[in-house]
Amino acid sequence: MKTILTDCDGVLLDWEGAYHSWMKQQGYTLVNPGVYEMEVAYGISRAESKRLIKVFNESAWMGFLPALRDARSGVARLVEHGYRFVCITSLSLDEKARMLRISNLKNIFGKDVFVDVVCLDTGADKDEALLPYKDSGLWWIEDKVENAECGYKLGLKTLLIAHEHNNKPFSEGIIRVNNWVEIANTIIGAEA
Repeated sequence: MKTILTDCDGVLLDWEGAYHSWMKQQGYTLVNPGVYEMEVAYGISRAESKRLIKVFNESAWMGFLPALRDARSGVARLVEHGYRFVCITSLSLDEKARMLRISNLKNIFGKDVFVDVVCLDTGADKDEALLPYKDSGLWWIEDKVENAECGYKLGLKTLLIAHEHNNKPFSEGIIRVNNWVEIANTIIGAEA
């Protein structure tokens, strides 16, 4: 089986858009759009931001996040070429949140697309979760530069999906892509 490792939020699902909608319902105002650090985006303390993200990540919203951009068609194209996915996400250690995440992914992408969904603690780094794949040459798709760098240093073929928040320098071997059309073209093109 051909396997692709992927992050979830900001890669497969539009976590940020849903989070902003949820925050508005909670009475918060977005003061700095396009900023990745939610404490800065909302002008609140880091502690409060971390608490709110954890509450959101363990809420029913995790069962209903929309696909990011063209993720649905890009994933489908890769599945047609024989790929399956392992999702590594810093969602929560809460088992019900994990079940909602799995349900959400199955509803959008199909029930046989993901061979595993690894849920790390909210905001956790992915070093340990990626370590078993060291030097495997698998593809790793991420939106956070630090996690992309981690995968790249472990010998993974790393794609960084473009966002306003990750428009900063990164290792030369990491490939920046704008959407899932580019992701699919890059991966399928590498097979030739």
